[in-house]
Amino acid sequence: MHNLYQRASYTSVARLLPEVLSQATALTGDAGGLHRGRAFRLLAAAYIAASKLATKVGDGDTALLTADRASTAARLADDQALAAVAAYQAACGLMRLPGRAGDAEQIVLTSVDRLGTVDDPDLLSAQGALVLLAAVMAAGQGRSREAGQFLATAADLAAVLGSDRNRLWTGFGPTNVVIHAVSAAVRAGNADQALEIGARLDTSRLPAVLVGRRAQVHVDLAAAALTSSSDRSVAVLHLLEAERVGAEMVYANVQARALLLDLLAKERRAATPGLRPLAERAGLLA
Repeated sequence: MHNLYQRASYTSVARLLPEVLSQATALTGDAGGLHRGRAFRLLAAAYIAASKLATKVGDGDTALLTADRASTAARLADDQALAAVAAYQAACGLMRLPGRAGDAEQIVLTSVDRLGTVDDPDLLSAQGALVLLAAVMAAGQGRSREAGQFLATAADLAAVLGSDRNRLWTGFGPTNVVIHAVSAAVRAGNADQALEIGARLDTSRLPAVLVGRRAQVHVDLAAAALTSSSDRSVAVLHLLEAERVGAEMVYANVQARALLLDLLAKERRAATPGLRPLAERAGLLA
């Protein structure tokens, strides 16, 4: 499921989820002794995948519920790294709920502090992902200096990790730090900075499975282009590129769909001939 999710095949994940969660839950009831920890790790991983999917489509309540269940399973497995990833997902779910940004940030900062200094690759990756989320949150609240400090901390963690990895499905590594620098600039309203960073960004170093992460870059750059210029065609081109890289990223992602609706509201068909067909493929036109 995580592999499919990262390949932006969200429909396939949704089809698998009910049966996988059912089997994983049953496994925890049947397993004993040395197998008990493994069973709860599998259950935590399944609920993390469920939380990711709910976040992607904008269902904050379900994302938070499934992240909480992932956290419980990770604690029962005594797996600190999985618990940190579950905390990351809980924060993502809270960010989808009105008025819960402060709670989301508290979860992230508490989780980072709880991990402390780590050197295990899984713990490093989980901590790095949390720090990157903290950077994006700070940027969105206008705390650009603090966001920069978080990005610098994440870059240090990525340097310790040594390369672009995908431990515990975090995609964490040096390239992902730059990707989040783009996201942070967009959240801060620094569109020109986001486009400048994006122009230098090379996603070819990312593990091949991270299709959705590559497509997300173009969604963020579309948002930046829409803010920085009256030429809306650049934003459409980025969304078309996101669709080429991972079509379901555009069709399911609430951010991408909001951008499409914004573009449609001020559509100039001669300037953006690809917009209406893209919106139709995304199911936004009757």
